[in-house]
Amino acid sequence: MNRDDLYRAWKSEKTEKTLQRLPSSFYSEVRRLLDDSKAASAARGRDQTLTAISEKEFKILRRLTAELAQTRMKKIVDAAVSQENVASDMLTPEEAEFAKQVAVHMGDHYRFIEELGQGSLISEEKAPSKPAEARLEVVRFLSDFPAIIGVDLKTYGPFKAEDIATLPAENASALMNQGVVRQVRVSDGRTSAI
Repeated sequence: MNRDDLYRAWKSEKTEKTLQRLPSSFYSEVRRLLDDSKAASAARGRDQTLTAISEKEFKILRRLTAELAQTRMKKIVDAAVSQENVASDMLTPEEAEFAKQVAVHMGDHYRFIEELGQGSLISEEKAPSKPAEARLEVVRFLSDFPAIIGVDLKTYGPFKAEDIATLPAENASALMNQGVVRQVRVSDGRTSAI
C-alpha cells in the first residue's frame, strides 16, 4: 500500500453511496504506511524543509485514514438503521465485528419499538441483558447474493438464485424490502412463496 492507494480508497469511499470493497488487510497495511511515513519524517534529521514536508505528508495520510474509516462507519450504521444488510465481503475483519455489534443493538431496539407499538413493553426489570433469540423466517433468494451477518451475529450465505434459507426475521424483512428474497410459508409439509 502506498499513499496513492490510500487516496484512491478514500476518494472512492467518499464519492460512492455504498461501501466499497477493501482488502481484508487494509487497516494493517494503512498502519504500516503511517508508521513508515512517521519514521521517514524522523529520519530526515536536520533538513528542516524535508522534515516539514514529511510531517505534512504524515498528517495528510492520517487525516485520509480517519475520514475513510469514519465514512465507512457511518455507512455501516446507516445500513443498520435502515435495516439493510451489509455484505460481509465488503467489510474488513475489524468492521465486520463492529457491524455485528451494531446489528445486534439495532435488532434489540427495533424489537423494543415493535413491543412499544403493541403496548406490550417489557419492564426494565425483566429486560434481558443479552440479545433475545432471533425469530427465524424461511426465504427463497430471487438472485445471487453475498454472505451477510445476521442480527444473531452468525454469517449466512453466500446465496445463489433459488436457494432456500432460514434467516433471522429482521434480516429476512430487510432483504424482502430490497426485493432480494421472498418469504416461504411451510405448513403441513407443503411450501408456498408469498
